[in-house]
Amino acid sequence: MGEGPFEGARALAFARGDSVTTPMTHARVVVAHYGGPDELRVVEEETPEPKHGEVRVRVVAAGVSLPDVMMREGIHPETPRVPFTPGWDLVGEVDRLGDGVSGLEPGQRVAALPIHGAYAEYACLPQRELVPVPSGLDAAEAVSLVLNYITAYQMLHRSARVRPGQRVLIHGAAGGFGSALLQLARLAGLQMYGGRHRFRAIAIFAVYIVGGWLRPGGRRVVPYSIQTVKRLKPALFRQDLIALFDLLQRHEVKPLIAQRLPLAEARRAHELLGEGGVTGKIVLVRTG
Repeated sequence: MGEGPFEGARALAFARGDSVTTPMTHARVVVAHYGGPDELRVVEEETPEPKHGEVRVRVVAAGVSLPDVMMREGIHPETPRVPFTPGWDLVGEVDRLGDGVSGLEPGQRVAALPIHGAYAEYACLPQRELVPVPSGLDAAEAVSLVLNYITAYQMLHRSARVRPGQRVLIHGAAGGFGSALLQLARLAGLQMYGGRHRFRAIAIFAVYIVGGWLRPGGRRVVPYSIQTVKRLKPALFRQDLIALFDLLQRHEVKPLIAQRLPLAEARRAHELLGEGGVTGKIVLVRTG
């Protein structure tokens, strides 16, 4: 991405001591119509200003995930009306504070799960949505925790309440979420079975569901929704994400990064994800 033409002119004007009247612009990805990867368009527009209680974040890394693809196609329950900017998770730096915001400093690194809006150079988010990111962490690895790892962590420890020695079936084990679940299950002392063939894994999963319905005292399926947990129990989401950052700092988890691509290649990122066979997480990273 790098500096846009207005940012470069602004920096030059400050160096010369001139006044600056040209508004700063930024790039973001927009979906104007539901459909395929071709519907992802990069636009340049005036950088948003934070409202009361908001923080403008300079996005350093934005995750690319299956929910993004489903939103682009218009089939995810959380899909916004078009036009919208995709992007569930981000890691960035505090750029500007809105009125009523305190306790944050410009340049401080933060993470958030906005659900949409992360495919941009800048995003304005409520302060309550931001979680501090420890210094020294790789931004692409850190953003992998915000959706993939926290989903896996909460499914294991909040929903299923697993115990060492139990067995877990993981389908799509090579993907961003699957690889996160494998690592966290290993830390929890579970016996793991990886189903990389989607349809076979779904069939096995269906057998467990039906068996739970038919057998007295059988196992039950526990539904989980990260966005619901985040909205209803924001303190729990923050607590678990901080715990995951600690695991990353101590090298007890190691997110697999499939590719690091610039924002301008968001379409390519969706194409790769749609083709399947991606090992780890694709991340859109700031290049300048």
